[in-house]
Amino acid sequence: MPTPRSYYKSYSRTSYRRHNYKSKTANRKSPTYMKNSPAFRRPRMECEWRLTSYRNIYSQFAGAGKWTSFSPAAANKWLNYVNRGWHVYKWSNRDFCRYFGYQWQTGSPTACLRWMRQKYGSYIKAVTKGNGNTWLVATTPNVTARPFYNYNWK
Repeated sequence: MPTPRSYYKSYSRTSYRRHNYKSKTANRKSPTYMKNSPAFRRPRMECEWRLTSYRNIYSQFAGAGKWTSFSPAAANKWLNYVNRGWHVYKWSNRDFCRYFGYQWQTGSPTACLRWMRQKYGSYIKAVTKGNGNTWLVATTPNVTARPFYNYNWK
């Protein structure tokens, strides 16, 4: 007399193994690591500069006020800088002039880009004046000059 198919299906050898495998792994604990381990320094720093770079761009078209000097195309361009791994620094006009010279208090971003490329090399990718008279500077991660080196990403 033939046995019903459901009998073979529910008690097949593969389903027994699969069930048995799950029960063994369900009782295992995942490994834990110390949060302040030196191995986490690099990933933590990358998260900090990426989040702050995105926040710097976001501040140009969010917050109080109805108008921004950023177009949607410019916002996408600056977001692509961060996606490529470049850092986006933001300074108020006062701090920017203190670090880079008071000639930029009324200077244009294009002239500033040329001047910064002469001073810091090809590490500087873009410079613009943004919302609230702030300056944004996109650089590669390799720039090690003083105003960039001691920038507070928090």
